Order: sequence, then structure tokens, then C-alpha cells
Amino acid sequence: MQAKIHFHSFSTPEQLSLAAAKHVARLSAQAVAARGRFTVALSGGSLIKLLGPAIVAEPWRDRVDWSKWHVFWADERCVPLTNPESNYYLAQKYLLAYVNLPPAQIYPLDDSLDPQAAAEAYQNTLAQVFSPGAGRWPCFDLILLGLGEDGHTASLFPQHALLNETERWVAAIFDSPKPPPERITLTLPVINHARQVVFITAGPGKAEALAQVFDSTLTHKLPAQLAQPINGEAHWFVDEAAAADLPR
Repeated sequence: MQAKIHFHSFSTPEQLSLAAAKHVARLSAQAVAARGRFTVALSGGSLIKLLGPAIVAEPWRDRVDWSKWHVFWADERCVPLTNPESNYYLAQKYLLAYVNLPPAQIYPLDDSLDPQAAAEAYQNTLAQVFSPGAGRWPCFDLILLGLGEDGHTASLFPQHALLNETERWVAAIFDSPKPPPERITLTLPVINHARQVVFITAGPGKAEALAQVFDSTLTHKLPAQLAQPINGEAHWFVDEAAAADLPR
């Protein structure tokens, strides 16, 4: 079954941020009503800088039931959590520090481990929280993703061997083309078993990559093209600068 793809374009990054925050708040309420919790995986970079300040401001700050959130990371750099390059650090700076979210429901990378051990430990954490059963994949309510200028998303890079991973939920990467080279990432099957994937991207630097994502003639599919939930939806929130190279 092919994912339903929804495209939302806004004149400014500020309008994009407000719309994305409203969308995430609505998903949170729906998940809590249906299943009693909201499981979300965050990415780093510009995504959290766009979403975080908007969703922790009024009106959403007091409307969202933060006590029901379970927060994971779609990918993480293998650096100390106190390092500004850490996606956890960014999430703390722009989102988590402003809301009353139970610490036990925040699941960062274990930065004391080497990348392979950290990936295995993170997969074990997912197994404990989701308990999907033998042969099944964890099902996030929402995975939030950004778009790299090369078309990568999470820490899945173009033409990398990890794009073909079919068994692991979480994988270590030692040769990221963007520094730092060592990271962990959710694999495509986990991303594509989410109920919803939301991309948030802005700025002229993303225009070429975004145009390629929606170019069906590419010989090699970009990682962001491959992030399409099997039984869910994909939403793109972009500003006009990022959408500049798309057909009107």
C-alpha cells in the first residue's frame, strides 16, 4: 500500500512553524485519545529549531498533554549529550526544557557506549517500550524528519548500504558523509511503519533537494523519497524558499 503524501507550503518559515506545531498538537491529542500515549521520534538540525519554539508557545503549550509523550530520536550523533552537535541537546534547548514531560519518558542515546553497542541498546529500548511482538516492527505515532541538501533524512544517506537494511530497527553508521561520522539511526522499515511521518524543511538551501525528492525520474531514489509509511501518511511542511524549484 502506498503512503498518502500531503504537501503544505507557506510563505514564511514562521507560518510553517505555526502550522507544523498545530499539526503535531492535533496528532498528539488523537494518539492520547486512541492509545493513551503519544510516541514521537525527533530529528535535529533546523527541524527542531522550527518546530520547538512554536509548539512550546501558546496556545499549544497548555493544550498539549505532555505527560503522555514518549520521546525518541530518529537519529543521533555519537557525541556526548551535552555537545551542541547532539540532537538531544538541540531538543532540550528548543523544546524539552519548556514543558513538563516525565524524564522517564525521554529516551536519549546512551553516550557512554560505542556506536554499535549504542544502536543495539537503543533497539532494546524500543522493544521494551513498544513490545510489538516477534517479527513485527515498532509503530511510532509520529516520526519527525528533516531534509538534507543531499536528500538525506535521519542519518540515512544517498546510496548508502543502510538503505537496504531489512532486519535491524536501529543501526550504527561509521562513515557519515556529514560530520560527525559516527551516528545511530532508525532504519527505513521502522520509519515506514510509523502512523505518520512529517518532514519540516525551509530555506533556499533545500530547494534543489526538495525538487529531486519529488522527481519520479531519478535513477537512485533519495532517502527522503523512500520515507513513505506503508499504512500511514507522509506530510511535508515547507516554506516558499524551499519549494522554489518545484513545478507550480
